[in-house]
Amino acid sequence: MQSPGPRFALVVAVALSACSVELQHDLSEADANEIYVLLQRNGIGATKLKEEGGNEPRYIISVSKQEVGAAAQLLKENSLPRPQADGLGVFKKMKGMIPTQTEERAMFIEALAGEVSNALNRIPGVLEAHTIVMIPETNDLTQPDKKPLPSASVFLKFVAEGDKQEPPVTESEVREFVANAVSELKKENVKVLMTPARQVATAKLDPDNSFQDVMGLRMHKKSADTFKVMVAVNALVFIVLAGVAAFMVIRKPSGGSRGPGRKTQSQAQAEG
Repeated sequence: MQSPGPRFALVVAVALSACSVELQHDLSEADANEIYVLLQRNGIGATKLKEEGGNEPRYIISVSKQEVGAAAQLLKENSLPRPQADGLGVFKKMKGMIPTQTEERAMFIEALAGEVSNALNRIPGVLEAHTIVMIPETNDLTQPDKKPLPSASVFLKFVAEGDKQEPPVTESEVREFVANAVSELKKENVKVLMTPARQVATAKLDPDNSFQDVMGLRMHKKSADTFKVMVAVNALVFIVLAGVAAFMVIRKPSGGSRGPGRKTQSQAQAEG
């Protein structure tokens, strides 16, 4: 008799996979790791999987259906995955295409702003940075003393440090950095808007709704307790059936074997 234990484990595995929801896909390894750690720290069971195909490795983060809302809110409050602009790499996508002069100028300004934003996003404590660069168009008739100057606007969302909600960088440092990145841009023409991220309280999960890993399967505590009981019962049934089968094999008499000196009834009658 075959034990239903392996079959039950397979059913549980299929059921758990059906309850999983893809939260984010096409993630870089850095973004996937950051999201995975954030969710785990807040008590949300997450799974990180590598996507198939593609020239560069990309990843998927999945969570259970019951935790999709809380996980999505956490990502929103922490600006994950990190915004990533094409920057000057946008011109690599234009191979074989000849843009107009106006398109090329607009692409250059957008790419320049993207490079600045990407650099600001790498500062520890910065959750999200966006930069808008304005470079006025000039021509040969523009007088040098009346030449319009470039300007820039920067939005910075950061993790507040301490009770004073201090940003990881000062406005002066941001202005100086952006002014040095854009030709002819003066610091006084850089406007900076900084806002602290709302503090996200660590999730307090009901112990009964927490996750556990059992035999390579991730499940709720209640399901894990039931699963353990079912595995134990199936194991016990298997041991009992194996013992009964062994006992029956041992007790089964071998054909034609009799003790020495013993005679059959027909032999005794013949001798009489």
